Amino acid sequence: MVARLPWPMILQLLGVAAAVWLFIATWQIWVLVFTALIIAAAILPAARFGERWGVPRGLVVLAVYVAVAGVFSLMGRLLWPALSEQWRQFMEQLPKLIENVRGWLGDVDYWLGQWGASLPTPKADGVQGVANILLGNAMRLTTGAVGAVFEVLAVLVVAAYLVIDAREVGHTLLTLLPREHRPTATRLAPAVLNRIGGYVRGQLVSSFFVGVLIAIALSIIGVKYALLIGALAAVLNIVPFVGATVATVLATLSALNDGIVRAAITVPVMILCQTVEGKLFAPYFVGRATGLHALAVLVALLAGFQLAGLIGGLVAVPFLAGAWEVVRTLWVEPRRGA
Repeated sequence: MVARLPWPMILQLLGVAAAVWLFIATWQIWVLVFTALIIAAAILPAARFGERWGVPRGLVVLAVYVAVAGVFSLMGRLLWPALSEQWRQFMEQLPKLIENVRGWLGDVDYWLGQWGASLPTPKADGVQGVANILLGNAMRLTTGAVGAVFEVLAVLVVAAYLVIDAREVGHTLLTLLPREHRPTATRLAPAVLNRIGGYVRGQLVSSFFVGVLIAIALSIIGVKYALLIGALAAVLNIVPFVGATVATVLATLSALNDGIVRAAITVPVMILCQTVEGKLFAPYFVGRATGLHALAVLVALLAGFQLAGLIGGLVAVPFLAGAWEVVRTLWVEPRRGA
């Protein structure tokens, strides 16, 4: 007697494989959707608060978008003259800064030579190849910038819909789950969204204070372009640890223009600023919202950058915060209670 094939199981496995393939093939879209979910989670508390006073959620979302745009416009109006002037001066001094670094590296190479070692020197054809790549990708960069603008607009629109129709979206997703798992999902969803939204709000506040701290510290020790470097640190620190690291490199380059001594003072000052961020700002504003250790945040960032570049770095920590809330609720807390 010939055994019948378990067609239901085979069809289920094929369906799962097709779903995984479709998810992998469209992962960039899902990253954008998750980015919209992150923004929506950050706005949801304001939408709920406005709803208590009879303010429609759509109006709250519009007010938040206008407020954020207004803050950036006001900061640009107040800081743009100084920032543009410092940027112009920085670009004019950049060749000199590079020459100073080359001279300093030459001194290092001399001392390394006394021990039978040397620093690698870039080849001319390598530099020419980099220049050709940059020139050849100019049109691609422009096209990518236009695409990025449309992606940002799409994310903002999707985030607005998620906030406005949060109940309908949640109810629809809930109906897709088995009936026995719906109470757990209903209990988990608000906690996960609070974790994700709390991370966004905390990171924005932390980035602002990091930028102000760096600008003040560099101004005190007399490093040029302090305001520009602090502003760049605040913007880039939306991705944790990135802003302070880039600011350290730029501040050291700027300080080298005034000599090795100024640079030697700048490096420990910037390390101190990074320490304040890691030990004070990040734990207070971000750690309390997510419950994540700094090491977990760093590992998540590295994985995000490796998998999806800059956008991966942006969404990695909120994703980890939401995932940790699920694991903590379903696995850690029950085991502690047992």
